Amino acid sequence: MEKMVTYSLPNVTDVGNIDRSSLTDYFQRAGSKRGLSVLYADFFPFKEFKTVWTKRGGALELKVTDYMAGARQDILEEFADCICRRIICKRSDEIYTPVMKEWLQSQEFVELNRSTYLQRSRNLAYTAKGIHYDLEEARTRLLSEGLLPDIPDNYITWTKRPNLQRMGYCSVIMRVVAVSSALDSGEVPEFVSDYVLYHELLHLNDGLKALGSHHDAAFRTKERKYPRWKEAEVALRRIASGRI
Repeated sequence: MEKMVTYSLPNVTDVGNIDRSSLTDYFQRAGSKRGLSVLYADFFPFKEFKTVWTKRGGALELKVTDYMAGARQDILEEFADCICRRIICKRSDEIYTPVMKEWLQSQEFVELNRSTYLQRSRNLAYTAKGIHYDLEEARTRLLSEGLLPDIPDNYITWTKRPNLQRMGYCSVIMRVVAVSSALDSGEVPEFVSDYVLYHELLHLNDGLKALGSHHDAAFRTKERKYPRWKEAEVALRRIASGRI
């Protein structure tokens, strides 16, 4: 997701296959088509996939996710155009074109970037095997029950530290799912952690969606196919409030 910020950019001169001058050129050309003046663009090592910008003297300065550093020239040009369109159309729900979505959900993108994403993720245990529950075994149960298709090349892990406010999260483009270690407890029924994993794997299966549509009616319908979803939701509220 992109957002407005107000700080200056560091001098990152060379990342991946492209230098700062070329990246700036892509954004200047894309910006000129939409009446935007771009001073420069730099790659920046954000943990998540995002681009931020600020205006200085009427011209844009951009920090661009370095997960795009290994992309082909045509993809970078498409990306620059998507970001400039997003800057102009502030309320646009759809940021990326079909070409960009295909790239961001490609195996090539995962192979280029997932290891870096995992290194930058500070609260991952980097294992699906917990003290009480094994998330890979949970995934196998969900598949055997016909609740999910087999999603290729996904990375499932517990978090290192328990998070009571965010029981699970996923990066669709990195194909990474993390479940809070707060659920890896003998006091938490197995079906509850299975439900959270199911929820996050549904997001992976859905792929990239427009902003604000991740938990739309279609998603909720699929979510409620989990046999004990009501019980799981009640249990999660109790856990979040510290009552388990």
